[in-house]
Amino acid sequence: MKLLVDMGNSRLKSAQYTNGQLQQFFSVAYAKQSPLECLTAHLNTYPDIREVTLVSVLGDRFYQQLKCWCQANDIILNWAASSKQACGIQSRYYEPESLGSDRFVALVGARKLFPNQCCIVVDCGTAVTVDALTAEGVFCGGVIIPGLRLWGDSLVSRADQLNAHQIQHPAVFARDTAQAIGSGSLYGLVGAIEGLCQRMQQQLSQELGAELEVTRILCGGDAALVAEHAQLSFELLPELVLMGLVEFTETSCAS
Repeated sequence: MKLLVDMGNSRLKSAQYTNGQLQQFFSVAYAKQSPLECLTAHLNTYPDIREVTLVSVLGDRFYQQLKCWCQANDIILNWAASSKQACGIQSRYYEPESLGSDRFVALVGARKLFPNQCCIVVDCGTAVTVDALTAEGVFCGGVIIPGLRLWGDSLVSRADQLNAHQIQHPAVFARDTAQAIGSGSLYGLVGAIEGLCQRMQQQLSQELGAELEVTRILCGGDAALVAEHAQLSFELLPELVLMGLVEFTETSCAS
């Protein structure tokens, strides 16, 4: 059995990959465990696992520790990393290998699902990334902004009288301070994402000399909440990174 794993800043996501299909999606926060402890405990629940394809934002030390663990347990480890050109993506990043590998894998997924289309990929996690991809598969670049909870937390941490914020029931006319912070955080983030998407679409059109149709994609843990309150249209694909990992499993992209 093959397992695809996305190790983010705060949680693990996985899916089984069997007979060309993704199934048995799983998500868990690290909580009081280290990411490595969380992952190995999860892998131990699959006694028949033989291969893991993984993308991580956790750095080289995590990679080396996981590599040793997989070798000791006779598990093949496919490590998804960013590069200048792979899986149909050509990167314009000044240092292509320094691009967050989760961003690169999400672009691979977008390219696979929407071939020959300009895409803007918005990954709504602990941080939010907004990345542009041309119809030819050229990654133009992107931006990083704080994720939803960081918006509210940054305000709460600087005001002693504020100790909570709410984001599940936003209102423009919020009637208590917690809801005001939560609503401002959510609507502020949605507005920032929509503004960035519009700016990117305009710049792509200017560079290519024609008005472009762009497919906007939302993925990540807060994607559904952002999509619910957005005024622009988005393709909602929360598990886009895991979908992109399929390409690293089926091809020679992974190391």
